[in-house]
Amino acid sequence: MTEPAVRTASVSDAAQHTLLDVRGLEKSFVRSRNFFGRATAHHAAVRDVSFSLAKGETLALVGESGAGKSTVGRLVLRLIEPDAGSVVFDGTDVSTLDRRDLVRFRRRTQMIFQDPYGSLDPRIDVGTSVGEPLLIHDKLPRAERDRRAEELLDKVGLSRRTAAAHPSELSGGQLQRVAIARALALEPDLIVCDEPVAALDVSVRAQVLNLMTDLQEELGLSYLFISHDLALVEVIADRVAVMRQGEIVEIGPAEQLYSAPRHEYTRELLAAVPVPVPPSLRTGRVARA
Repeated sequence: MTEPAVRTASVSDAAQHTLLDVRGLEKSFVRSRNFFGRATAHHAAVRDVSFSLAKGETLALVGESGAGKSTVGRLVLRLIEPDAGSVVFDGTDVSTLDRRDLVRFRRRTQMIFQDPYGSLDPRIDVGTSVGEPLLIHDKLPRAERDRRAEELLDKVGLSRRTAAAHPSELSGGQLQRVAIARALALEPDLIVCDEPVAALDVSVRAQVLNLMTDLQEELGLSYLFISHDLALVEVIADRVAVMRQGEIVEIGPAEQLYSAPRHEYTRELLAAVPVPVPPSLRTGRVARA
């Protein structure tokens, strides 16, 4: 069966503004404790990680499981606190934000998780889930939230009737579109995408990636795209940062990294990709579901 094509994304030449600047980020977790509850061993999940992300750009963080990619994503959004280093978003050090400013920061940054079913409340309908950020941040009345939720579902290629469905009634691809719609509700500038299509089959994966590329071009979004799939990253990222054991060992433009990797670990990862990305996957489009 022929794989559907994914259109390659590319950052606009006009995108010069640095939206995110990460410097010297470090984070360790307690590995074991003694009888008195004191830490006796730590695991260094992130070690001296630095990178920048421009407005409208996609930077991919790639590496094997346990490399620290997801931890970096959570540190960027201040879902967890770093042990050292800084995260500067649009010129402001995120660590200095008080509660009110942190709420404003949350409006401009969102996250899409690998498991859309796990990130949606199975007890409430899709429309309520998509509109929930508008209740929390804007206190919009129910009718306005419902109208906006239907518009967002339409934007991600779902019928407005989907708003009345519950997560258990939808496919994995539909659920991930719902998760994207909810992430868009507050009109963010940055979306951290943590393995957003890893749980989907190949055909649905291509459709969701094309949707994300369309939305990026339309809305000027920046993506921090976390993945272990190097073939996938090649068709979505402008630049790629390769992580190993908590460190970035190589970073550069996607085309350059794939054609002439400098670090031995990057070469090992590329050699382990079972099937090279075919030319047809790098160009063209797929029909919307």
